[in-house]
Amino acid sequence: MLRRALLHVCLPLLVLACGTADVPAEGGGPPVEVVADASAVLDASPADASLPARDGAPDGPLDASPPRRAEVAFVGSGDGNVRTYAVDSATGALAPKGVTAVGGDPSYLAFDEGRRLAFVVDSTRNRVHAYSVDPSTGTLTKKNDVASGGTGATHVSLVPSGRYLLVAHYTSGQLSVVPVAADGTLAAPSDVVFAGEKAHYAQMDAARRTVFVPCLGANVVARYTLDEGSGALAALAPVGLPAGAGPRHLAFAPSTPFAFVVNELQSSVTSFGYDAATGGLTLIETRSSLPVDFAGANTGAAIFAHPAGRYVYSSNRGHDSIARFVVEPTGRLTLDGHVSTSGRTPRSFTLAGGGRFAYVANQASGTVWGYTFVPANGELVPMGVAALAEGLGAAKFVGTARFVDP
Repeated sequence: MLRRALLHVCLPLLVLACGTADVPAEGGGPPVEVVADASAVLDASPADASLPARDGAPDGPLDASPPRRAEVAFVGSGDGNVRTYAVDSATGALAPKGVTAVGGDPSYLAFDEGRRLAFVVDSTRNRVHAYSVDPSTGTLTKKNDVASGGTGATHVSLVPSGRYLLVAHYTSGQLSVVPVAADGTLAAPSDVVFAGEKAHYAQMDAARRTVFVPCLGANVVARYTLDEGSGALAALAPVGLPAGAGPRHLAFAPSTPFAFVVNELQSSVTSFGYDAATGGLTLIETRSSLPVDFAGANTGAAIFAHPAGRYVYSSNRGHDSIARFVVEPTGRLTLDGHVSTSGRTPRSFTLAGGGRFAYVANQASGTVWGYTFVPANGELVPMGVAALAEGLGAAKFVGTARFVDP
């Protein structure tokens, strides 16, 4: 009470002493960003009162400080293990923390940063596993696992509310919805639908209105709405890609009305105008992700939009590179260079440190390589051995999460 009374007395004096300053408001529309950990963010709205807030209660003590966050990198490998690494917040260097035997093929992970959870999809046994994460040690403790709802489970993501996982199945072409309880345990799928041949990815947009599922074989991006009360999906009209493209993964541009799809078969990136209110996608153009003089075999793999909003990156398996695109104000793309992945078959690629660092998982080489981001031109500069992880078997996934410290 004394502290609050003193504040009431002192604040007017501070205003008189310091005057006032105009603080510019942030421009732009509502954010529509989807990045390596956007699906891990919990919303603490009244509708989600059963779930813990990501950053603690908003009405905490007067002198409460923001929670500390520890960034952890995860690598899923074909040897059945998930490895964890501490990410140095200043340099991006990786320090080994732990190894968890998941079994099967842990080919993709999703994260809930506020509840310190990791979800692992096993593509050979078609299971989804839930783990609690100790950020200080990198230890994963098993909660439970459930059947994924299809065959060839290849991708998993968490919807923004934290209530459901979305699982795409490459072999059966199905999309499943897996409920997540408040304690992080999983229940049997609440809905399973056929999305399209070779469904490769599933993600709900940040607007919480639309689920997008690139289907490589059907050459479309399937779209759905999700009833978060029942966990049921309702189909919207799919969006077609140029003939022979083979859409694999999708990323949203931060705070701009664009979405980008990496095409596996065509080794290209397609840009779309994105309407957050309707989930609509309007094709703008498609650009090759390869140098004009490259004639070898190649397939596209991963794609991410940088938080700065001006750059999009995609990985090339064959050319073994990361392509850098500049995003024009119209949503058109300019291929602006490549950087070697220093390994073969870069299947997975992620950003970290708020976009200051990047890591790529080279599946055939069993390595993860790190880069620093150059704000002036978007270039990715290799870090060297400080961020090199080796002996990983088939390194199929790399991702990072910034967990709230206990």
